[in-house]
Amino acid sequence: MTGRQLTLATTTRPTLDSDIAFIGGGFRTTTFLASAPALLLRRVRVYERGTTMGPGGFARYGITTTSIGSRFFKHLDLSGPFVPRGRSSALTDVARAEQPVAMDRLATALTTLGRTLQDALGADGVRLGSTVVAVHADRDRHRVDVRLADGSTESGRHAVLATGRTERAHPELACWRPKVLLSGTVISTAHRSETKDRLLAAGGRPVVVAGSSHSAMSALQILLDLRAELRAEHPGAPLPSVQVVRRGPARLMYDSADLARCGQVPGRERPFDPASDVCPTTGIVYRDSGLRHRSRALYCALWAGELPGATLVDAPVIAVAADRFEEAALVVQALGYHGQAPDLYVDGALVRPGDSPDRLLADDDGALLVNGVAHPLLSVLRVEPTPLDRRDNTAYASDLYQRLAERLAAQFVEAGA
Repeated sequence: MTGRQLTLATTTRPTLDSDIAFIGGGFRTTTFLASAPALLLRRVRVYERGTTMGPGGFARYGITTTSIGSRFFKHLDLSGPFVPRGRSSALTDVARAEQPVAMDRLATALTTLGRTLQDALGADGVRLGSTVVAVHADRDRHRVDVRLADGSTESGRHAVLATGRTERAHPELACWRPKVLLSGTVISTAHRSETKDRLLAAGGRPVVVAGSSHSAMSALQILLDLRAELRAEHPGAPLPSVQVVRRGPARLMYDSADLARCGQVPGRERPFDPASDVCPTTGIVYRDSGLRHRSRALYCALWAGELPGATLVDAPVIAVAADRFEEAALVVQALGYHGQAPDLYVDGALVRPGDSPDRLLADDDGALLVNGVAHPLLSVLRVEPTPLDRRDNTAYASDLYQRLAERLAAQFVEAGA
């Protein structure tokens, strides 16, 4: 066993509320626990700020997934409490899909899986409507305290951060902040009517999308759909064009190096580098960072000038396109996501405030890295986007679920728990 697996001592300790506390009950927690049913024999407690376990933010997105449906459930273990789910069409239809699916179908499948987990964990194992504001890890006491927004504190042996990602106001867009919408707002079904009203109110002034990522292409698709609706509902009304500002050529995903070599178009995308851009496990090019499926097709059509009312603008830094942002009636920020987490304390010291711009770094087995050292009581369940140095030529985190489950199980064996 590794050093961090030996840190759970076998001495008598005060009774704790849980063996494993999951901070967040969305996609990652749900699919991880569904991949390791044996962990449900432990005292698991899930803290979810929403009203449903499973779908997380996916329930709000009116778009199509950027990966094929089966990838979301590739680790699913239909044993133990999950046996009945093998007969659920809502789940199996997505788990077997070899093409992208509507996000509401994915959310429904995750909700189905989440209900199974809620039944397995019981009323004491799932805390819905609970916002965690701080996590305190004490190595000497072999204990993690979870502090909630209502002022209460609960304790556990180990905490897994599965708090998802968020968009933060980008500093390069600060001077246009009053007219900036986050891409997550644009693709949200809850804000569709509001966004549509703002397009109509634009009076023909353009909308600028900052970024050319998956989130940018998803926002672009929604804007084009809303424009088409407005054209039908308000014939003759001036409607905005959409300008997509890219900071550099995009990365496009190819199924193989051969397809990349023959399919590359100069200026449209970043040139293919066989030394760094091929995943050694799958052979796929731009494995972790490339545009794919509908986003890829939309970007290629945009670059080729085949989208009426939409244009692509090159600006290595936002300031180069400042005049376009000034003119715009609305700016959509699609410049990336950041991992979110509560305040994190280690042995009484604040090591990362919740609003920190620093990434939540973790070992390959999910152990949180604090000052470069793996912490024995805290784990991170793929919160941050793929690290820049792990893009493309690696199947990043492909075995994270298995390695994390094995590490957690080993800790309890060592503890005699």
